[in-house]
Amino acid sequence: MNTKEMMQIALDLAGLTEMPSDTSISVEGEDITNVLAGIDMGTAELALARQLGYDCVFRHHNLTPAMGKLGYLVAEDHYKKMVKNGVPVNVAQKLVEHRKRSTEIMFHANNFDGAPSVARLLNMPFLGIHTPADLLGERAVEAKVAEVMAEKENPTVQDLMDRILTIREFKEAPEGQKPAIWVGSPESYSGKVLVEFSGGLSAELDEVKAYIDAGIGTFVCMHMEGDIVKALQEDNRCNVIVTGHMASDSVGMNRIMDEWEKHGIKTTRIGGLV
Repeated sequence: MNTKEMMQIALDLAGLTEMPSDTSISVEGEDITNVLAGIDMGTAELALARQLGYDCVFRHHNLTPAMGKLGYLVAEDHYKKMVKNGVPVNVAQKLVEHRKRSTEIMFHANNFDGAPSVARLLNMPFLGIHTPADLLGERAVEAKVAEVMAEKENPTVQDLMDRILTIREFKEAPEGQKPAIWVGSPESYSGKVLVEFSGGLSAELDEVKAYIDAGIGTFVCMHMEGDIVKALQEDNRCNVIVTGHMASDSVGMNRIMDEWEKHGIKTTRIGGLV
């Protein structure tokens, strides 16, 4: 397989027709058979891959020049998700209108060409897949939530936790990074559940409160900033399950690599992959 075919598999799995701004083929390649993959893969991992005889490197957290336009992806995705979950369009629009500029400022000082320039020098095929993998992880968790909702009239947060932990990556996550209840208690009724893995960046506090106003009772997310957790604990209207960043990223990445393996590609997982 070549890198374009590998990327197309990821896009097809995620139901996308084009590469989002946080996803790229930094260096193209043909006849790929042996991939070194990790959540964060930089210059050292590229050199290691060349030394060990790999013919492609795959990373999740991706920095490319297109990331300068990530604000558009963040604003659009968060707007669509809020409206889908009952936030009035006027409220959703106002909550995200600043995110294009704030995201641009956030990434303005990043070195987008650090690892890609080394990959070009080594002639090492180099893929970065972020949003497609996050969408796959999100849908895997949504499917587990749907199972619980179909089985119980008023499931608890612990009911959700128990089902989420049937996903291998969460069950096998390192101690200290396993799924945990950060807001609410195991006995709390879950209410309506929102799983939020995709969108480029996490929801801000005003967005979370808009979701609560729209009827969301439990948030399932990869990670959440401490000040938002504290504010939601004080607000005392919702529950939050944080599934862990590395394990959550691994769910989607593994789904992509499982499909590559069906096409004869061997993969080695390092760099935080569970």
